[in-house]
Amino acid sequence: MSVFIDIKYAFRLLLKAPKFTAMTLSVLVGGLSLSLFTFSFLYTVMYKDLPLPEGKTALAITTTFLNDESVLMSSYEFAQLKEQQTVFSEFGAIEKNDIRLSFEDSGASIYSAYVDEGFFKFSRVKPLMGRTIQKMDTLIGATPVAVISHHVWQNELSARKNILGSTIVANDVVTEIIGVMPPGFRMPGAQKLWLPLSQEVLQRPADRSENIYVYGRLKEGVSKESAEKVLSQSLDAIYQQNVELYDFEKGTKAVELVSFPVAQMGGDSTVMFVFFNTIASMILLLACINVGNLLLARSIERQKETAIRAALGASNTRLVSQLMWEGILITTLGGVLSVLLVGAALHYTNIFLHSELPNGLMFWWKWGMDIPTFLMAIVFTLVTIFLSAFLPAWRSANQDINTTLRDGTRGAQGKKAGRLTRFLVTTQVFIVALLMLLGSITAFISHKFVNIDMGDDYSNVMTARFSLQEDKYPEKQQKVAFFQNIMERINAHPKVDGVTLNNWLGELPLTLDGEDNGSEENQNLADVLSVIGDTDTIGVNLVSGRFFTHQDKIGSRKVAIISQSMVNRYWPGENVLGKSISVDMSDANGTENEKLFIVGVVTDRLNPRTLIANLDSADEIYVSGLQFVDSFQILYYRIIGDLAKTEEIFYQALYQVDRSIELFYAVQPAAENRGMMRKIMKLTSNLTFGTGFFSLMLALVGIYGLTANSVAQRTHEIGIRRAVGASDKHIIQMFLKQGGMQLAKGLGLALVLFSIMAYGFIRMSEGIFPTSLYLVLALTVTVGLSCIVMVAIYIPTRRSVVMEPSSALRYE
Repeated sequence: MSVFIDIKYAFRLLLKAPKFTAMTLSVLVGGLSLSLFTFSFLYTVMYKDLPLPEGKTALAITTTFLNDESVLMSSYEFAQLKEQQTVFSEFGAIEKNDIRLSFEDSGASIYSAYVDEGFFKFSRVKPLMGRTIQKMDTLIGATPVAVISHHVWQNELSARKNILGSTIVANDVVTEIIGVMPPGFRMPGAQKLWLPLSQEVLQRPADRSENIYVYGRLKEGVSKESAEKVLSQSLDAIYQQNVELYDFEKGTKAVELVSFPVAQMGGDSTVMFVFFNTIASMILLLACINVGNLLLARSIERQKETAIRAALGASNTRLVSQLMWEGILITTLGGVLSVLLVGAALHYTNIFLHSELPNGLMFWWKWGMDIPTFLMAIVFTLVTIFLSAFLPAWRSANQDINTTLRDGTRGAQGKKAGRLTRFLVTTQVFIVALLMLLGSITAFISHKFVNIDMGDDYSNVMTARFSLQEDKYPEKQQKVAFFQNIMERINAHPKVDGVTLNNWLGELPLTLDGEDNGSEENQNLADVLSVIGDTDTIGVNLVSGRFFTHQDKIGSRKVAIISQSMVNRYWPGENVLGKSISVDMSDANGTENEKLFIVGVVTDRLNPRTLIANLDSADEIYVSGLQFVDSFQILYYRIIGDLAKTEEIFYQALYQVDRSIELFYAVQPAAENRGMMRKIMKLTSNLTFGTGFFSLMLALVGIYGLTANSVAQRTHEIGIRRAVGASDKHIIQMFLKQGGMQLAKGLGLALVLFSIMAYGFIRMSEGIFPTSLYLVLALTVTVGLSCIVMVAIYIPTRRSVVMEPSSALRYE
């Protein structure tokens, strides 16, 4: 009964103070919603269970090499492991590839996968029509068959009723459709077409095997840890045999068993999840501090009442209950509103992303109010109740009755209340300063990526990635003949204005002519790329000398083209044409010190290693792809005019040369991925500014509220000081000085942490931003936040100072 009375009393208090209730709810809903949305969005991307029967037990089997570098398992290793393993009840392989469906003079690229006979059983999903892939379909020489998704059936094949038994042309091969999967099935990620994984792939020797993805489901009673240990030992033993036989890179291989979402995100998923949720939690903490402060101010106003109740015999539990029900009600209401708001936000996010990226989203990326999000909403609400309602109530209830009745009368602020106010202000300043500093540098990074000069030009350029089969093209001359043939056919098209093949060979050590190698720590390094054709096709233009020609081939003098940055670094003001350098190409073609003669100089460009550095911070060396031949190539061709249907130019040339070549990705505009990166960074920048602005507003409200409450409780003290002759200026200065101490503590700690992080980023980014930028950011945040805090202290202090001394002395 007493609890019901307390609840009714809390309701009356809230209804009597509509402005207080609305402001508290706004702060609370903002902090809760931001934290809950961040958690739900990232959880769906990284950790959500597969929406399949027994999805929790479906595992992706990943492989690490050397320093935990993620690599794919080879088909040879999988075949050997499949014969040896005893820990999986299901164990299979997948090879992901884009498949080209041809329709007369056009076509469509479809995310696809080659799967073994156990794949669909592993998914626990039955076809909507027909059958799935069986063992007979994977035999060498079997009739080409395919299982299609509901999406392909509806959108590419017009939902024909007699689809089973009909044929499609997949990668220029006539293929029979044997089954249609139900709507939404896109296992293992975003695939919409499934073909048999031929046993021929699994029978290749180790030096000619392909990289594949591996899945499995553990036997009952087998733990992940024991399975990882057993499989790691077996895999490493297999690899060590091949190191000796085929001179593979030395190192240790190990196995990790993870969910499909974690495997898709790679090893950085946990770091990203923790980082972004930490930022969101800091904002929630700000909201809790503000709400707690507002409720604390309300409880302090009733402190004398609470002390009298305690003196009359009320228990500590009853006092806490009376004081915290107001906070429980408003926090619970805020939690309910946050759930509704986040549910709507997730729903529209799901609609937006699936409309913007209809083909690139994993099939488990379906955002909405699910059970984990609802449970986390309960957790966040309970944490908020504890921080914002229970702690202020407990602090007010656990007071010295005599001290309160003596020290807390006539509006005076008790010592404990004063210390708590100063601590809360310091904490708010620290959190907001850190968020603003991190947000500022994140915004600058995002702005840099959005407007970065990559040193190349991919406008009106199409790209394709492919690799030649070693068993079909074992000789270098055969590979070269294929490359030249397909380039000639593409270049002959009237809409094409240049073709080039490009492959990054790695960051390799180089030695200048007449110098020694030096120590390993001080070795000169450069990004080495093989090129066939002219690099001006992709906007890397010739400065002096010449491009490679058909004469720069196997058997002729080895030549190189270098970047302008390399000329400026090693031969400033000199003519470098004809000079020689030596490059350690042991990782590329087995030659330890390959002597190269410089025949040309081109403009600088950014490579993967230098994406967060200046354009000239790293050097590039281009070698002739006709001399250093590699199976993997990235082909670029520049289009005159509109890019519509220009992917057909490549496919037609490819099918004329060799229709069995499979692509790594669909042929697409080369600028597409870069444009996506810029959109993501622009969105990140906008979110950063939005989050920072919201945090600043929270801090402004919180600091102003804390200060106003503190000054209001000291109004009686201000009246006494003025009565005994203290000037208004002296009183204001006293309050500003006390606030400045709290500001210095919070801001100082934030600047120390920011300095440590800035030092690490400066080293990592190779000076993409000058050191002065970090100093300017720190100074700007310091000055801006200091002004905000001082104004928040000055305004309520000024209001109390201008009050008549007689009124201040009577103030309650």
